[in-house]
Amino acid sequence: MRHAPQRPQAGIPPLTLRISEACRVTGIGRSKFYELIKDGAVEAIKVGAITLVPMSSIQALLDRGHRGQVELPKRGLAEVMHPFLASAILTASMAETSETVRRDLCSNDQRSRTKAEDGIVERMIVALYALQDCTT
Repeated sequence: MRHAPQRPQAGIPPLTLRISEACRVTGIGRSKFYELIKDGAVEAIKVGAITLVPMSSIQALLDRGHRGQVELPKRGLAEVMHPFLASAILTASMAETSETVRRDLCSNDQRSRTKAEDGIVERMIVALYALQDCTT
C-alpha cells in the first residue's frame, strides 16, 4: 500500500511542489516545465523518484516573466550538436590543441570544460567553412 503524503497545515505555504502541482499553479504544461528544468530556468530537487520544485524557484520564474525577462540560459555548441559529431570534432582537433586547453577539457570545473569545448568546436567550424571556401 502506498503511503499518502501528509498535507501541510492550513495557512502554512508549502516550500516545494511536485511537478504536477507546479504545472497547475503556473499554468505551464508538463513538457515545457521539464524543459525549463533541463535548461536551468527552474530548479528541481530529486528525492528518490519524486521531483520537487522549490516555491522560491517558481516565484523567481514568475518574477522574470513579469518583468519580461524570461530568458533561457544559452547552451554551449557541444550541447546542441549531435553527441557523435561533437565527439568526432573534439577528437580530431586534439592534435592542434594546446596543453592548457587539454587540461581544461579534463577539469572538474564545468565552466572551464565548457569554454574549452566551445573553443575547439568553434575553431573546427571555422576551419570547415574555410575549406568549403577554398573548394568553391
